[in-house]
Amino acid sequence: MTDTHALPRSIPEKQGVSPSSVSSFLEEIENRKLALHGFMFLRHGHVVAEGWWKPYRPNVPHAVYSLTKSFTSMAVGFAVQEGLLTLEDPILSRFPELETPEIRNNMGEIRIKHLLTMTTGHESDTTRFGVTPDFLNHRTELRVGDRSDRDFVRGFLELPIQRAPGSWFVYNSGASHVLGAIVERAAGVTLAEYLQPRLFDPLEIANPKWDRAPGGGNTGGWGLWLTTEDIARFGQFLLNKGEWNGVRILPAAWIEEAAAFQADNANVPEDNGETGNIDWRQGYGYQFWRCRHNAYRGDGAFGQYCIVMPDQDAVIAMTGGLSDMQGVLDAVWRHLLPSMKEAVPVSLDPSENDRLTRKLATLELGGANASAEGGWSGAKKYRIESNEQGLQEISLSFEGRECVCQWTDSRGTQRLTCGLREWNAANSLSGRPVAVKGWWRDTATFEICACQPDSPHRDRLTFRFEDGTVGIHHEHFSFVCHQHDFHGVAVAE
Repeated sequence: MTDTHALPRSIPEKQGVSPSSVSSFLEEIENRKLALHGFMFLRHGHVVAEGWWKPYRPNVPHAVYSLTKSFTSMAVGFAVQEGLLTLEDPILSRFPELETPEIRNNMGEIRIKHLLTMTTGHESDTTRFGVTPDFLNHRTELRVGDRSDRDFVRGFLELPIQRAPGSWFVYNSGASHVLGAIVERAAGVTLAEYLQPRLFDPLEIANPKWDRAPGGGNTGGWGLWLTTEDIARFGQFLLNKGEWNGVRILPAAWIEEAAAFQADNANVPEDNGETGNIDWRQGYGYQFWRCRHNAYRGDGAFGQYCIVMPDQDAVIAMTGGLSDMQGVLDAVWRHLLPSMKEAVPVSLDPSENDRLTRKLATLELGGANASAEGGWSGAKKYRIESNEQGLQEISLSFEGRECVCQWTDSRGTQRLTCGLREWNAANSLSGRPVAVKGWWRDTATFEICACQPDSPHRDRLTFRFEDGTVGIHHEHFSFVCHQHDFHGVAVAE
């Protein structure tokens, strides 16, 4: 994607949007410490507000997790359009070599439409994941079913269903993976290869990275990496009901079906949040969630959002590292929904537009206002008491505008270089790029935040220094938010 073909930009007022309401949205995100990474707000086909929280950047593709499902839904739409399959096809007809009497008895009634609408009859998700909690090197492995050989399709087919297909909604990433595998079999190419000329090329989404399953093919329920603008383009394509730049790509009827109420998901349990995850109980389409206010969305874990608002002719694209996904949706309805007026343009207020522009230009993940100066300088090393993560020794060395954090564990000696005033992106852990920043909370408390710029995952280390000892609190934010405490004693250099 080149800048010459970027989505058109406009000031909010010209598209009937109040800039003060957008500023209020961003202020709530900041005040509630809701960890968004990227944000784009489109109205009438124009970007009216966009920003990225440092260290995240607009040109770095971000893992979008289950937002991938909505792209798999589009692949199904193309396959239906091309006569490669129908929604009434039994799924076993696509995997005849895997059929056994037990699988036939269990899965014989499941149709492609049941995969699309998450109504396979399972009472729990068929995906499994495991986390290896090494210090600052957590690794997550996703799979479908319980097979040791990680055959995702066979693993799905072997899991028993408890209810009649079509009668019960349960969010099921394994179903989405099998859906993608069916398209791949019908088309003879991977999902990425199938969608490249049909969807990605017209929308100018350039060769997105897409995870592969162990047996080959792309993962249908997760695994895409997209920029915020890629998500925004997809949302505008959906808002246009399958058209892009005036060219029909998919039938409007497919987009309408995919976005419509196809399955009742009122059985999704409430949580303890402000509105009890109400936007997860408004109905489900073809790999899309219905929302309040006649909106719908594709979304992925930790706050990867493509929100389509037909009544307002608007799209909101977001990436994030959230633990409270409903909280961000509540803020969208509280601030962005009422920001859109019927009159275009709304009254121009240069001061409010300038305020929004400044806000968008200075977004930063936690620590933006903390101090680069602290209680001590130089270097200190600590021997760590025995612990399950195998951390043996850790040192901090302050010099100029950097702090070097070095540690030794069962994997050897590793290090991160933290910027004290700016994020230092020249780091890596387990071969993945990491941006790191450190700051002093007070004269005896130093924090380090390490973020993967292409994913929601991050680590935070809090050091509390006292009388030749250090207490370390480690938080790893991922599918499971791990927290560990360590205690160390100073070692003379």
